[in-house]
Amino acid sequence: MFNKNTSNLTYKDINELLYLKQEREGQRLDYKRELHKDGKEFAKDVTAFANADGGYIIWGIDEKSKVVVGLQDKIGNIKIEDWIENVLNANVSETIVYEIKCIPVSFEEEVPLFAVVIFIPESINKPVYVIADQKTICYIRKGSSVFYAKPDDIKKMYEKKTAIADQPEINIRQKSKGNNSIQIGINQGTIIKTQKVTKKNEVVTNPEIHISQEQAKQILDKINEIIEINEKAGLFKSNKDKGMFFSQTWTSLKNKFNVTSYHLLPKERFDEVMIWLKKQIAYEHRPRMRKGNNQEWKNSIYTAIYAKAQKGLGMDKESLYQFAYEHLNLKQPITSLKELSDTRLNKLYKFIISR
Repeated sequence: MFNKNTSNLTYKDINELLYLKQEREGQRLDYKRELHKDGKEFAKDVTAFANADGGYIIWGIDEKSKVVVGLQDKIGNIKIEDWIENVLNANVSETIVYEIKCIPVSFEEEVPLFAVVIFIPESINKPVYVIADQKTICYIRKGSSVFYAKPDDIKKMYEKKTAIADQPEINIRQKSKGNNSIQIGINQGTIIKTQKVTKKNEVVTNPEIHISQEQAKQILDKINEIIEINEKAGLFKSNKDKGMFFSQTWTSLKNKFNVTSYHLLPKERFDEVMIWLKKQIAYEHRPRMRKGNNQEWKNSIYTAIYAKAQKGLGMDKESLYQFAYEHLNLKQPITSLKELSDTRLNKLYKFIISR
């Protein structure tokens, strides 16, 4: 397909691929006119390649006419490279290694246009799942299409993963040239942007030592809950603000527990991590919603109290109301949490969450 590294690709290479080689979409190549703004759909396309034989996705190509049309190198105010890193962090179960380059194709427009090339090698950690709407879904690329992976497909992925399990690490070496338009990325890790040879090791987890995929999903859900709370509180003025906050939240967790990836958290510390996240939500993040969107804050507090009381403490509503009556020193019993003032509701919330 390309007889050179991703870092060395040029506009000429794209044109030769389309018009000289007349390379069609297939097992290892996908053309797309635009970058799909839905992060889950983007993750679907990327993981499908990682679960199969790897390959290239090239954005800025009209799929039908096979003509270079280009696209901007930003989504809103976020650079495409940063958007991709955030999306894969939020929606993918495993580390995905990828290489990306934005190739200028037109400077005649008011805003320069680019062809965006991503190379996704076959993952050594497959099956890789997309995490969406409380579900984990495995996709695989077959020919020019993406399908739900069948049980037999997943079985073969595990068999191949087992066969290469003795390999201790995968090293990525890349020399960057020119205007820094080449990036090598690892979701759950860092984007490397450099003009010197850089070595980056892919994260490899050990199920005997590190948290399980299910536990990783629970941690991811809590991180997403933090983002959602702050979004409802009106903290973000732009997608860039949201992306930066997302990265900062992950960094705080990794610094707190001294890991480079949350997948490397020791399994014996999982409960400690979850307690810490719940306290962060209760004492740092939910109070922001109270100022920015009081009714939304109340609704979220009602939901959190009822959920913890029922699932965590085995209380039905009557028992919960009695608990509130006794611990808040109310003058008379209540029949609904809506009867509580904001101050007392917040106090009850902290009582319940801390138990």
